[in-house]
Amino acid sequence: MYFSCSICVFIIPSLFQSFTFSSGDVLVTPPPFTINQTALLQYLSLGNITIDLPALYVFGDSFVDPGNNNFLNTSIKSNYTPYGIDFEGMPSGRTTNGRTVVDFIAQVVGLPFPPPALDVSEAKKNSRTGVNYGSASGGILPSPPLVENLFGHVLSMDEQIAFFENTTKDLKCQFNNAESFAQHLSKSLFFFHVGGNDLGLYWDLERHSNYSAQKYSQLLIDELSMQLQKLYELGVRKFFVNNVSPMGCQPYSIVVEKPKTTQCVEEMNARIVNFNKQIPPLLSHLQSTLPGSKFVLGDLYKIYEDVFASPASYGFTNVKKSCCIDPFRNQTRPCAPNVEPCKERNQHVFFDPYHPSENMHFVIARRFLKDSSVSSPINLLQLIQS
Repeated sequence: MYFSCSICVFIIPSLFQSFTFSSGDVLVTPPPFTINQTALLQYLSLGNITIDLPALYVFGDSFVDPGNNNFLNTSIKSNYTPYGIDFEGMPSGRTTNGRTVVDFIAQVVGLPFPPPALDVSEAKKNSRTGVNYGSASGGILPSPPLVENLFGHVLSMDEQIAFFENTTKDLKCQFNNAESFAQHLSKSLFFFHVGGNDLGLYWDLERHSNYSAQKYSQLLIDELSMQLQKLYELGVRKFFVNNVSPMGCQPYSIVVEKPKTTQCVEEMNARIVNFNKQIPPLLSHLQSTLPGSKFVLGDLYKIYEDVFASPASYGFTNVKKSCCIDPFRNQTRPCAPNVEPCKERNQHVFFDPYHPSENMHFVIARRFLKDSSVSSPINLLQLIQS
């Protein structure tokens, strides 16, 4: 049996090198795909800092899926162009034109992009530097039967955690003793982006008939709590947990719901805000009851709000329409295969009707890394350095 090594108490933020986000920090284009770590740190104005992160493990949905759905019996795949047009021209299964937020984080910390867990050879080869378990359309809860019937099977959080448990069984053989293995897990970063499908697709197709919005949010919080505790029991200590973005403002929602008096679908956003409000007390409670744990909230909702309020400040000219062309040309479907997307991809918040462009992913990554107003109680870089 493996026991985790002792962890220092949560060091106060002032002991870390502190970085703030200001208008002068805004970069209007993502860095080159092949940029090295040193150049990227300079690009982000992070100076001469030392980063020693052994691994990056990722859980979630299409926001972070690097291609796990390519290996599943599901129609929900993004393994064709124009997806990946800026990922060295190779569609990988990412639901954007280039890199995702976790790809940028990996580049910042000097690690390989965490490979899909279901790409067995790559996941095993890279297990010591990180693996990505994200699955497009996955949720905190298993997908409802209607969703399974329509789209096939995707990985829920419980399934992703089970895959991670298998990873740890293989991984511990690479360490000399239990202490060094436990230290590896305790020092690694675990990134979570989940809940959007539960509050969107799952709710719309089935769950709304069985729950009130309040009771459903509580169910999700209770399930998420158990899942995070399960990972803690497996040795995880550094948790970075995103809340859910304002999906009522994505192109698909606006086209389908056609709000008449507001710019976004406020009923959907209200449901999301109700859930998001319950995440901070959950993370605070977990950190206070799980010795040595560090839980940091990524306020994705606020980042989107800030971008929508002042798009030009972030280099965007279009916050309402997707960049790629969908089959019906009405922003109600994923990108049509092999159809050229818009030229000004960096200026669009959304690449397809549901998902952010590479530049929006970059905005999110750099704000998480440097800005404690959207990453609390400390920013992501401070969590990494802890």
